Amino acid sequence: MVESGEEGRETIRPEFSRSVMIDFQGVKITLDTSFLLLREIDDRFRVIIAPVAGEPDRRSPVHAKHSLVQMIRQRVYQIAAGCEDCNNADLLRIDPALSLTIGKEQDAGAGQPMLSRLANGALGIEEGLEALEETLTRSNEPLMKRKKKQRLIVDVGSTNDPAHVKQKNVYSNGHFRKNCFHPLFAFTSDGDCLGAKLRPGNFYSADSVLGFIDPIVKRYRSRFVLFWLRGDAAFADPEVYAHCEGERVTYFIRLPADAVLNRLIDPYLTRPASRSPKSGIQIRLVDLQYRAKTWDTERRVVAEIKWHDGALFPRIGFIVTNSELAAGRVVKVYSGRGDVENLIKDGKNTLRWDKTKCHRFAANQAQLLMGVLAYNLLHMLRHFYLRDEEVKCSIEGSHQESDQGRGEGRV
Repeated sequence: MVESGEEGRETIRPEFSRSVMIDFQGVKITLDTSFLLLREIDDRFRVIIAPVAGEPDRRSPVHAKHSLVQMIRQRVYQIAAGCEDCNNADLLRIDPALSLTIGKEQDAGAGQPMLSRLANGALGIEEGLEALEETLTRSNEPLMKRKKKQRLIVDVGSTNDPAHVKQKNVYSNGHFRKNCFHPLFAFTSDGDCLGAKLRPGNFYSADSVLGFIDPIVKRYRSRFVLFWLRGDAAFADPEVYAHCEGERVTYFIRLPADAVLNRLIDPYLTRPASRSPKSGIQIRLVDLQYRAKTWDTERRVVAEIKWHDGALFPRIGFIVTNSELAAGRVVKVYSGRGDVENLIKDGKNTLRWDKTKCHRFAANQAQLLMGVLAYNLLHMLRHFYLRDEEVKCSIEGSHQESDQGRGEGRV
């Protein structure tokens, strides 16, 4: 068979075309090569490096087949690849690309039982949660260093996380009308997730928000000339205003209407006599000085009155702020916070941040933080490697773009 092109390692190159090689060695096929990209961005910026800060691995070395770093990488990479359920590990643990990226080489990764115990064990304790938060901070450092030092805009938002009534801290929420958790999120205006905090379902939106944003402010305030905080009406709390004023943070927060505010703008509610613009909306802005009963001082409130063609009554919105910007600029800055709602939807719909099914509350917080880490790795990948006008802005869009060119590949 030497004449036909066979070589000693069972490889044939036909004489009619030496560019063709027939190899009888078998190949390893991966179903998702995106694991390689995730490990590349992870290694480049040293994100997942210390699973339990200052704490040794307490498991028996004899029975521990997978290190904590390997299991955390496996869990986060699977979430980023769209396999948010631990049950997927039973199939993906033998995927050669995943095994290679988590450092297992030819060996299989962890199975579903072991990954489920990860959140309920090493990570679902105070030290583990602190380590995950430090890892989340590391994932933001490369993005922060690339920002212009003039201004940082941080958006806070909350959402509902439907859950089972037997889970700890699951309560009925009157606003969402369901049994749920009520997590908090903080994003920059560029889409970097700075933090996530799971809260009991019966918490109001502003509950514990100061303890949530204070570490973020202390971490980044000195790096930027201006630090702006935006929030919807759920965060209209005098303690939030006072905290921002004390930390030199400029806030733009939607303010619910009340009888006093309605009375203050009553003289401005006549429809403008001028011709409507092409948009069909006539806008009047009013600067007010207002003090609610629970406030210790007067604060600036910008009222936006919108007259739509054919509408009988105007639409009115109020924004409380300590900014000295012109009223029109205040409204424009606040309007930009709408993106945070889309970012939270991306996390819930694509990476399933709301899939917190553990009984223990701390374990569900660990699940949420690993989901946010997966989001940030994808966000970093998009920011540092996929800067192209054809790349979609949402994480869901990035998944779709990746799926189109994914297919099976050799490793």
